[in-house]
Amino acid sequence: MDWFWAFVFTQVVEIPIYIYGLRVRAYEAFGASALTHPIVWFVIPALWERLYLAVFAPHPSLWIAQTPRYWIMVVIAETFAVTAEAGYFHFIGKKKALRWTFAANMASVTLGLASRAIFDWP
Repeated sequence: MDWFWAFVFTQVVEIPIYIYGLRVRAYEAFGASALTHPIVWFVIPALWERLYLAVFAPHPSLWIAQTPRYWIMVVIAETFAVTAEAGYFHFIGKKKALRWTFAANMASVTLGLASRAIFDWP
């Protein structure tokens, strides 16, 4: 259920940004996060943890504490989301997609983290 509310939160933040910035229809804006959000939520954290355990964990000199490890994963996930969504919008013929996907994703992740810190939601 946590994923569902995070997905709804993301859509509420990102759809208006895409409609305004890229002049897309609501369903086109919805499609961007609908494609990337499950990967950001379910796939990238698991892949990053497996990579960390396989490559870094066996070498004590490369150990990363839990908090920095989480933030590295967030950067990887958001970089994926920005570039994949920019590719999606470019594919449907929108210009300047990278700047708007960066703005939308930074808004949703920043507001999401702030909301979680303040309200413990989503």
